[in-house]
Formats: sequence, structure tokens, C-alpha cells
Amino acid sequence: MAEPYVEQVEYLDVLTKIGKKISKKMGGSKPRGDVHRDGDYHKAVHVWIFTESTQELLLQKRADCKDSSQDTEVSDVKYISFGEYRSHLAEADPKYVPYDVNKLYGLLFDIITKRYKENNEARSLILQKQLRQYAPVSLTAEVVNFLQF
Repeated sequence: MAEPYVEQVEYLDVLTKIGKKISKKMGGSKPRGDVHRDGDYHKAVHVWIFTESTQELLLQKRADCKDSSQDTEVSDVKYISFGEYRSHLAEADPKYVPYDVNKLYGLLFDIITKRYKENNEARSLILQKQLRQYAPVSLTAEVVNFLQF
């Protein structure tokens, strides 16, 4: 007989506005749902997948069972507890993440970190130019339709 599904509570570290972890005495970690309900600051990584060949940003539709922003199109999000970054991959099951972050795959993090620390102004101007190619979309119809429910 199959084991019954028991939902595990995911705890997130609560942060100050400047990104410092709040002490345990002050409620440093809370269940994910409580963090979202209370609007607490917390770390997350947003994964944006852009296919250069088709110039498309790939999004997914959130499930309607999520505790926030149900049925909206979003990029993928992974919440990160304090101290996780490379260690998350390094400690992962090798069947799930078959990469050694201390070798070539680990260089990816160094390259990305370096790339995004350098020449931010030039990169920003390029992105602004690319975004200007898109036509603005009026949300009036969508908002009116949404308010009718």
C-alpha cells in the first residue's frame, strides 16, 4: 500500500530590508505560507529562460493550488535558505544534479557572477533598446474583465 502524502512545511529565512537575516529570537525562519501572508522579505531565485533563436521568454502557468498568484504566468522561482547557493547543487542527489560544482560546471557560476557585475550600464542600455521593440499593451480590457467577477 502506498504511503499517504504528508505535506512538508518549507521554512524560509526572514530578512530585513537590506537583506540581513533576522535573528532566531525575532522569528528568523517562518513557514513559507506565513512569510508570503505577512509580506516578509526573503531570498528567492527567479529563473528566466530566454531562447535566443526564437527571441522568446518562456513562462509557465502557476497552479491554482498555490498560496499566491494562482493561475498567473510566471518564470520559475526557487526559494533559498540562508547559506545556500553552490552548496545546494553540491549536496544534491547526483542522479538529480549530475554535475560537480567544483569543476567546469562550477565555473558557470563564476562566469555569470562576473558577467553581471561588469558593465551594468552598457548592458542596461542594450536591454532598454531591445525592450523598446515591443509595443505597449493596454491592460484596461483585462482589468475591467477581471473586476466583473
